[in-house]
Amino acid sequence: MSAVMRQEQILDLLRRRGYTGIDELVSRFDVTPQTIRRDLQELSERGLLRRHHGGASIQSSIANTDYSQRHIEQAAEKERMAAAAASLVTSGSSIFMTPGTTVEAAAAVIAGSDLTNLRVVTNSTAVADILGQNRNIVVCVTGGFWQAHNRALAGPAAVEAVERYRCDVVLTSVGAIDADGWLLEFRDEEAAVARAMLANARRRILVADHSKFSKVASCKLARVSDMTTLVTDRPPPGSLLNLLEKGPCHLVIAPAAQTR
Repeated sequence: MSAVMRQEQILDLLRRRGYTGIDELVSRFDVTPQTIRRDLQELSERGLLRRHHGGASIQSSIANTDYSQRHIEQAAEKERMAAAAASLVTSGSSIFMTPGTTVEAAAAVIAGSDLTNLRVVTNSTAVADILGQNRNIVVCVTGGFWQAHNRALAGPAAVEAVERYRCDVVLTSVGAIDADGWLLEFRDEEAAVARAMLANARRRILVADHSKFSKVASCKLARVSDMTTLVTDRPPPGSLLNLLEKGPCHLVIAPAAQTR
C-alpha cells in the first residue's frame, strides 16, 4: 500500500472514531511504528489531524475529541490545574460548573476537600455524580436534552434552569482559545448553557490546558477578557499573553509536578 492510500485510510478512521493509537495503526497496516509516525507527522503538518502521545485525533472545528480520549489527554496537567482552580473556591459559595473533563477533575478535588456549605448548579451529570459523594455539597442539576458525548444536558430547558440562579463563581473549561482571545466551543447548544452561566456569575474561572491554545472550534462563547481568572498549565502564546497582560483577567499557571 502506498503512503498516500495509507494516509487516506488513517484519516477515514479518524473521521469515524475521532481518535486512534499508533499501536492500532501499526497492526492494521502491518508497518513499523516509525512509518506510522511519519504518516501522522505529514498529516499534522497539513493541518488534517492533531498528534498526541501514542496516537492522533481528527482536526475539526465542529467536533471535539472523543470523551473517553479527553480523560486521557493532559491528565497530569488537568490534576494540577484542578487543584489550582479549586483553591479559588471558598466555603459557603454557590458555583456554576459546566461539562468537561477538566471541570470534572476540579469537581473531584472539591468533593475531597474540607469545603463546606457549597451549592453547585451544573448541567453535567458526571460533575453531579462526583460532587454527590460529599454531603456538604448541594447539587442542582439542570434539565435539558441528554448529550451522550460528554454526559451533559443542553438546550432551552438547561438555559432556563441556569437563569434562575445568580452564583458566586462559575468554573468552566472551553473547547478552544484562539489568538484573538475568543473562547470557542464545538456545539451551539452547549455554548448557550455556558453563556448563561457566565452571565449569571460574579466571578468567572476558566480552566484550560495548553492544548486549547492550538485547537479550533466554531461557536463563540466569550472573550478571555470576560474571565476573572484563567488557570492553565503553561504560559499562553505571545499574542494571547499580550491580551491577558492588558486586560482584567488574572493568569494562574498551575505549578509543575515536583520531581525527586
